[in-house]
Amino acid sequence: MSGDIQISPHVGELFVKYGVRRQYRSGEVLLEKGALSAQAGFLVKGQLRTFCLGPSGDEISLFYLGPGNLFGSSALVYHAKVMVSVSAISPAEVYLLAADRFWKLWQEHGYPPQDLMAHFVRRITMLSDYICCSHFLEDDKRVAYFLHTCCASSGPSIPYTHEQIAAITGMSRVSVTRILKQFREAGILRQSYRRIEILAPSGCLRSLPPWDIFWTEPLSESAKNFSEKGLAFLAHWR
Repeated sequence: MSGDIQISPHVGELFVKYGVRRQYRSGEVLLEKGALSAQAGFLVKGQLRTFCLGPSGDEISLFYLGPGNLFGSSALVYHAKVMVSVSAISPAEVYLLAADRFWKLWQEHGYPPQDLMAHFVRRITMLSDYICCSHFLEDDKRVAYFLHTCCASSGPSIPYTHEQIAAITGMSRVSVTRILKQFREAGILRQSYRRIEILAPSGCLRSLPPWDIFWTEPLSESAKNFSEKGLAFLAHWR
């Protein structure tokens, strides 16, 4: 469920070669939801956060982006308004390129449209995982699913802090820290600075059944009783 999505190297090449370089300080807003925009951006250094505002005006974090990712990509499909706000959470360096200029260059270079469409398909898949994650009422189960989807989509190294996981899953930082500590003590993962390493990811992917929001595949008894045995759910990963 990480926001970092593999993208064709052709995309970055065009942005860096033909785009306008910009630098932002931590906390600066790059794009604001609802504003008009005819350009997309490509992040080369730093980290960005995408968010929207709740009914009471509080910020709701959606996902985080690291180097090598697109942002404001709705402009590339001729959507004039920004869909989600984007801010820098560390000093960031980006390249901005007008959508019409990007498509002109893309066609001139003869790059296949499928290379770019894959980006949108992966992001839709990631957001569907977000929806599925929100259906878990128990905190330990929600964190387990979050880690599983991150590992399955982006590999065993998950570049999220406790605070970021809490913001994405709608939990408290204290709850996330407690659950990760339990998983660490069970040998399921190890933690380092701003990163979580899932141990034996191949075993995880072999053991877990396919997932979907309706639970069409049968789960093990330990997973069914996850409210009492959250660690057993992730024990398949070991």
